[in-house]
Amino acid sequence: EALRVIGDAIESLPPSQRAVITLRDVQGWSAEEVRNALELSETNERVLLHRARAKGRAALEAYLVEDA
Repeated sequence: EALRVIGDAIESLPPSQRAVITLRDVQGWSAEEVRNALELSETNERVLLHRARAKGRAALEAYLVEDA
Protein backbone atom coordinates (compact mmCIF):
# COMPACT_ATOMS: atom_id res chain seq x y z
CA GLU A 1 0.00 0.00 0.00
CA ALA A 2 2.82 2.42 0.86
CA LEU A 3 4.44 1.70 -2.50
CA ARG A 4 1.18 2.60 -4.24
CA VAL A 5 1.11 5.93 -2.37
CA ILE A 6 4.67 6.68 -3.44
CA GLY A 7 3.93 5.61 -7.02
CA ASP A 8 0.87 7.84 -7.14
CA ALA A 9 2.92 10.74 -5.76
CA ILE A 10 5.56 10.23 -8.45
CA GLU A 11 2.90 10.07 -11.18
CA SER A 12 1.43 13.38 -10.00
CA LEU A 13 4.75 15.25 -10.25
CA PRO A 14 5.53 17.70 -13.04
CA PRO A 15 7.26 15.89 -15.93
CA SER A 16 10.77 17.18 -15.19
CA GLN A 17 10.61 16.18 -11.51
CA ARG A 18 9.06 12.82 -12.40
CA ALA A 19 11.83 12.10 -14.91
CA VAL A 20 14.63 12.96 -12.50
CA ILE A 21 13.28 10.97 -9.54
CA THR A 22 12.43 7.99 -11.75
CA LEU A 23 15.88 7.86 -13.29
CA ARG A 24 17.75 8.46 -10.02
CA ASP A 25 15.73 6.58 -7.40
CA VAL A 26 13.86 3.95 -9.40
CA GLN A 27 16.34 3.09 -12.15
CA GLY A 28 19.49 3.87 -10.18
CA TRP A 29 21.14 6.27 -12.61
CA SER A 30 23.94 8.52 -11.38
CA ALA A 31 23.42 12.26 -11.16
CA GLU A 32 25.78 12.76 -14.09
CA GLU A 33 23.88 10.26 -16.26
CA VAL A 34 20.59 12.03 -15.49
CA ARG A 35 22.05 15.47 -16.23
CA ASN A 36 23.43 14.29 -19.56
CA ALA A 37 20.26 12.46 -20.62
CA LEU A 38 17.93 15.32 -19.68
CA GLU A 39 20.37 18.13 -20.55
CA LEU A 40 20.18 19.68 -17.07
CA SER A 41 22.67 21.71 -15.10
CA GLU A 42 23.99 20.21 -11.86
CA THR A 43 22.01 22.73 -9.82
CA ASN A 44 18.77 22.15 -11.71
CA GLU A 45 19.06 18.37 -11.37
CA ARG A 46 19.60 18.68 -7.61
CA VAL A 47 16.66 21.08 -7.19
CA LEU A 48 14.29 18.90 -9.22
CA LEU A 49 15.33 15.79 -7.28
CA HIS A 50 14.97 17.55 -3.92
CA ARG A 51 11.49 18.83 -4.77
CA ALA A 52 10.37 15.45 -6.08
CA ARG A 53 11.65 13.61 -3.01
CA ALA A 54 10.02 16.17 -0.71
CA LYS A 55 6.64 15.68 -2.40
CA GLY A 56 6.98 11.90 -2.21
CA ARG A 57 7.96 12.10 1.45
CA ALA A 58 5.00 14.38 2.21
CA ALA A 59 2.59 11.98 0.49
CA LEU A 60 3.96 9.04 2.46
CA GLU A 61 3.81 10.94 5.75
CA ALA A 62 0.20 11.93 5.07
CA TYR A 63 -0.66 8.29 4.35
CA LEU A 64 1.05 7.07 7.52
CA VAL A 65 -0.69 9.67 9.69
CA GLU A 66 -4.04 8.83 8.09
CA ASP A 67 -3.43 5.11 8.60
CA ALA A 68 -2.41 5.46 12.27
